[in-house]
Amino acid sequence: MSRNVFVIDAADFMIDMIRMILEGAGHRVVGSETDSLKALARLKELASGDAAVDLVLVDLHMPKLDGFEAIQNIRTILPGAKVLLVSANSARSVALRARELKVDGFVVKPFEPDVLLAEVSKLD
Repeated sequence: MSRNVFVIDAADFMIDMIRMILEGAGHRVVGSETDSLKALARLKELASGDAAVDLVLVDLHMPKLDGFEAIQNIRTILPGAKVLLVSANSARSVALRARELKVDGFVVKPFEPDVLLAEVSKLD
C-alpha cells in the first residue's frame, strides 16, 4: 500500500534519507519540517486541502515541542493518520509513553532502510 507521508525530524539529512527510502519504495512524501510548530501548521493546511496525509513520521527530540507533544497535536489534526516515532532513544520510559499515546510504530535510529520499510508495511 502506497502512503502519503509527512516527515518531522530535527535534522535535514535525516529527512532526506527517509524521503529517499520511502519514495524508492513507492510512497509519496507530501511534506517535511525540522520545526515541530511549523510542521503542525503545515499539517493543518494539508488536512484542509487535497493532499491527504495518512502517515506521519515524528522524531522524538525536536526543538520547541518534543515528539510526544507533537504527536498529541497530530492526533487532533489528523485523527485517522498513522504515527511512526523515530528516535535514537529506546529507553523503556520512551516506549511506555509511546504506548500511552497509541503510537502506531517505533523505529530506533540509526536504522537500515529495510527496518523502516518493514515498520511502514506493518501499518497496512
